[in-house]
Amino acid sequence: MMNSKKRKRTGFLLILPLLILFLGLTIYPLIYMIYMSFHQYSLASWEEPRFIGWENYREILRDRTASSSVSFTLFLLFTAVPLEILLGIGIAFLIRDVWGERALRSSLIIPMTIPPVVAGIAWKMLYNYEFGPINYFISLFGLPKVSWLGSQFFARLGVLLIDVWQWTPFIFLVIYAGLQSIPRDVVEASLVDGASGWSAMRYIELPLLRPLIWVTLIIRVIDVLKLFDIVYMVTFGGPGSATHSYSFYIYKVGISFGWDVGYASALSVILLLVVTILTNLLIRFLRLSETLGL
Repeated sequence: MMNSKKRKRTGFLLILPLLILFLGLTIYPLIYMIYMSFHQYSLASWEEPRFIGWENYREILRDRTASSSVSFTLFLLFTAVPLEILLGIGIAFLIRDVWGERALRSSLIIPMTIPPVVAGIAWKMLYNYEFGPINYFISLFGLPKVSWLGSQFFARLGVLLIDVWQWTPFIFLVIYAGLQSIPRDVVEASLVDGASGWSAMRYIELPLLRPLIWVTLIIRVIDVLKLFDIVYMVTFGGPGSATHSYSFYIYKVGISFGWDVGYASALSVILLLVVTILTNLLIRFLRLSETLGL
């Protein structure tokens, strides 16, 4: 009995440094963020934090730039994510069992392996008005050059294209791996019984892939809600506030220009609540816990 208690005590002492590190890097900053969201505190001034209650949260409702950042984030959520899922599923089915499948698979996942900072610099060069390859290619057809980073519409479209280019390979890779795990004899039996390739895909393969599709959907929704790097590297939220993602606006308020820690904390708390609630709603609505046996 004494040896058992001693082993437990020794085990606890061994994990204690990791536990303290975890609490220091996650729990404490979270509590401090929530605490600061109820205070007025700007790093640009030398004043001590002042308690103002819910004023920061009320200010979010009046902030037009915050509304614009929410609008742009929702635009990406309802356009980029569906496009990536449809393209990823389609590509996974198209390249299956074709000649050069391994080479195609390896080349298709290259965008996903490129660091977002590097991808942002590359796309900013591609979107250059005077010397960018995209405008040069357009001019070959006698069309006028496009101000990709100077127009609100085209800047939003440009960020959308980058996101689709970079994250469609992720959807493709997950679905392709799922396709490889489906027993071939099940599909072949349906074909022998007279089912067409389309019917086998619709009624056998896609239902078996549904849990993977839902999981990738949730992952991409969370990623889009916290999109930052591409916006920072390519448009820096411009022109004006047209491409301010919500996460980028938090950075701009709290670090880049505003130094308003209190208001940035309130914006961060809202983002945390939205991500948590939306993720749980999707899991319940899609019944992922039952499907995955959780």
